[in-house]
Amino acid sequence: MLGAEVYGRGRYWEIDLLRGVGITMMIVSNFVTDLQLFLGYNEHRMFWLLFAIATATIFVFTSGLSFWVSYSRALKRSSSPYTKYFRRFLKLFGLGMIITLITSFLPERMTIHFGILHFLGAAALLGIPFYRFGITNIIWALFFLLGYFLVRNIHDGIFLLPLGIMPKDYFAPDYFPIFPWFGVYLLGMAGGSFFYPNGTRKRHLPLPQSPAVHFLTFMGRHTLKVYLIHQPIFVGLLRLLYGPIPGLPF
Repeated sequence: MLGAEVYGRGRYWEIDLLRGVGITMMIVSNFVTDLQLFLGYNEHRMFWLLFAIATATIFVFTSGLSFWVSYSRALKRSSSPYTKYFRRFLKLFGLGMIITLITSFLPERMTIHFGILHFLGAAALLGIPFYRFGITNIIWALFFLLGYFLVRNIHDGIFLLPLGIMPKDYFAPDYFPIFPWFGVYLLGMAGGSFFYPNGTRKRHLPLPQSPAVHFLTFMGRHTLKVYLIHQPIFVGLLRLLYGPIPGLPF
């Protein structure tokens, strides 16, 4: 038994809430990116850049936190739960590769080579050996965060994109390399080891009876589905409202 402090099939509402905030912000951020790429929107660029960084940080941090809780529980059921996380890698990375294939038909600077799904798939495997470090993952997180300032000055072909090593003047609308984003993921795992030791919440947190909280927790329970459908909806709406969109083959 996971205890009365959990809701909805053993989930923690506050993690779903944080994930729901992240995916909602990502929807807003991606819509603005679509406006920039397809319609030339160019207002408040610094604000939207900072908004995008904050969005990605919340989302990746929460993913690391959720991994800690999930893996802690998996270890209670099995001493070697690796098959589950290898399947998760195949699912997320496979979906990421489908997105790569689809976006490869768009103009070159719109192709997603290593986006959030590729990253989360890889992180599902990379997080396993770092699990045992617990709160000291903060130290490892600094390695990946600070290492970013080294690798970002190294340029090569697209095959090293997962590490953060890019061709010169590389751009993609969705790019989450291991350096620095796995550092943020590790910070989430460190937070999980502190607030959810052994995958269990330290203290009871009642679910607020707020429509906004319920909406965001709903979004947090369905982030993958929301992520997969929101961009086709946005592009379809822009196509409907503005007619043919520059750069798109339809």
